[in-house]
Amino acid sequence: MTERSIAHGSFTIERTYPVKPEKVWLAWSELEQKQKWFGSPAVGNAKHTLDFQVGGKEHSEGSFPDGTLYTFDVIYQDIIDGQRIVYSYDMTINGHRISVSLATIEIAARGAGTHLTVTEHGAYLDGLDNSAQRRDGTEQLMDALGTSLGA
Repeated sequence: MTERSIAHGSFTIERTYPVKPEKVWLAWSELEQKQKWFGSPAVGNAKHTLDFQVGGKEHSEGSFPDGTLYTFDVIYQDIIDGQRIVYSYDMTINGHRISVSLATIEIAARGAGTHLTVTEHGAYLDGLDNSAQRRDGTEQLMDALGTSLGA
């Protein structure tokens, strides 16, 4: 086990997609739509559940080709239909918690498309993760979201 530590970090990512906000909202709020973009295609997602409501939970887990197991566990704190999602989540790798974060998703019409703002405040634990890695992973996810939307 590594030495115990906490590194704090925050970031904001913005994207504009050439689709209506309703389509972006569905990509976050419906399991079948979220599975099209969330996670890595190289990772076999063994399990993914989504209870999209305030107080609801989401759980995703999968294994990398080397056998590394990750989990992603969410509690939805606030949802304004079609506009805002606020959730807290933690991630583990091989049973070791690597981070605890608060994330906000803001969805707004922009012209004929949608402007998306993702902001995260994280506590990265014991040197197992950091803000730069999480930002990079989230950037990749937002690109995958755009691809799934046909953007």
